Amino acid sequence: MFIDIRSLSKLNFIPPAFNPLVLRLVYWSLPIVQRIRLKSWLPAGISKIEIVNGETLAELWQKFQTGQIRLIFAFRHCEVDDPISGLYLFSRGIPKIAKKFGISLNYPLHSHFMYDRGMTIWAGNWLGWLFSKIDGVPVHRGKTLDLPAIKTIRKLLINGKFPLTIAPEGGINGHSDRVSPLEPGTAQLGFWCAEDLKKANRHESVIILPNNQKYS
Repeated sequence: MFIDIRSLSKLNFIPPAFNPLVLRLVYWSLPIVQRIRLKSWLPAGISKIEIVNGETLAELWQKFQTGQIRLIFAFRHCEVDDPISGLYLFSRGIPKIAKKFGISLNYPLHSHFMYDRGMTIWAGNWLGWLFSKIDGVPVHRGKTLDLPAIKTIRKLLINGKFPLTIAPEGGINGHSDRVSPLEPGTAQLGFWCAEDLKKANRHESVIILPNNQKYS
């Protein structure tokens, strides 16, 4: 596969335009996507997902929804399956855990997330439309300052309806037990969020919660 790197600079910013109906359709179709490969680059064959220490996430989510904290999920991104696993966690896993532990949450559970703007070159423009409708924010990786993305993310960090999901490794490495070098962006987002909250005279804590995926 050949990608003209020069074309990346011509990709316009796609603003998030959340549509709850699209999210509902994505969550409804999740069991199908887990089992059946709809595209050559999509994962398939995830038969079982186990969640460990999920009550911590449920408790933090409740604090986020009640205005006590702002929340960033820093997740391992070792496989292309990770978004599917994350969607399962939000749509099915955490609701079950919250019910078990008596933790009251507002639904749907979802997160804003960041993705590589160049993905639409090899996956198709439909992916940019879909990500926009489920609150994805595109970022030009390797660009010194992607100002539209940074401005959007900073607004979502302090006023977004959902937490933010980001992959500190930046890309997959294919190894569940090997962590790639972490990029500094996640920590920087946390500092920016704390700074913007202080400027707004708000007192929420900023929590960055690590999340690991392991496949077998």
